[in-house]
Amino acid sequence: MIAALLASTGCQDGATRPEKTRRPIIDSHVHIVPTEACLKRALKIFDAAGITRFCAKSAGFYPSARFQATVAMAKKLGPRFAFFANIDWRGIDDSDWPGREARRLSKEVALGARGVKIFKNLGLGVRTADGKLLAIDDARMDPLMKRAAELGAIVAMHTSDPQAFFNPPTPDNERYLELLFAPSWSFYGQDFPTRSELFAARERLIARHPETTFLLIHLANNPEDLAYVDRLLTSHPNVYVDTSARLGEIGRHPAEQVRALFIKHQDRILFGTDIVIDPGGLQLGSLSIWPDDNSDAASFYAAHREYFETDHRRIDHPTPIQGDWKVDAINLPDQVLEKFYVKNAEKLIWKN
Repeated sequence: MIAALLASTGCQDGATRPEKTRRPIIDSHVHIVPTEACLKRALKIFDAAGITRFCAKSAGFYPSARFQATVAMAKKLGPRFAFFANIDWRGIDDSDWPGREARRLSKEVALGARGVKIFKNLGLGVRTADGKLLAIDDARMDPLMKRAAELGAIVAMHTSDPQAFFNPPTPDNERYLELLFAPSWSFYGQDFPTRSELFAARERLIARHPETTFLLIHLANNPEDLAYVDRLLTSHPNVYVDTSARLGEIGRHPAEQVRALFIKHQDRILFGTDIVIDPGGLQLGSLSIWPDDNSDAASFYAAHREYFETDHRRIDHPTPIQGDWKVDAINLPDQVLEKFYVKNAEKLIWKN
């Protein structure tokens, strides 16, 4: 199990933050299978961790059973919960596919979806009839982007993956253990595009749709390159990012560099973890080689708080399987923390 990282939550200047003053957090990126048992467990975890609201990024697509169950869960939870729909890639070669998905998004938003989450299979998995991978900036995506803008819906995108997943999955790969247990996460060889090609296609899509709001998860899936993230946010005012499942990579940079990025773009970065709660158990930022329990989830959230709220050095990051290294906390100012933890998600996701 993940070792307990803190007896209680850390705060600024390296002191211990009293439990009664612990900051509330909105987790803008979670995955919950919409069953009564999974929701009950999720609420127990979130209540213990001080997660006041949460947003599921995997509600499925209308009218699937998962989507309908998520809508029912939203009605039960009220303003504490938000959700994003997903895309049905079946029939991608049909001439009506673009219009069909645009119409589907209209229905999903009418039923409460705050936007659509596009998984990494766009660019790395979805293939057309000729066997080629569907490009991220394929013209078939344009009607959906335009409809999102018309509806005020957010387009959340998971593009590419960590650099290590594009390197040979051999024992000298720094994430070899993770790839050993999830071999399908390797995009080395075959006909997969490079990371730079994937990012370039995503930027072309974003540039074509300046009226559409994009949420690029996992720190735009390029936390390895803070200069890239800075340039992306500076160049595209319609882009937001979240920190989900990438604290290990973010924390590899000098703390002052990360802190400067978060301060500069303090209105455009959202807190998220990518926690998965399903009938099979928990996934805390990535897979685990052992079953995680609720105490591991508590340590997972505590590790996030320690990183963002303290100036501690050489600490464990929340997801050990993602890399065997320590990180230095960034001690964000109070005003920036408030935006990062709560206000940016309220502005972007809960605005209606």
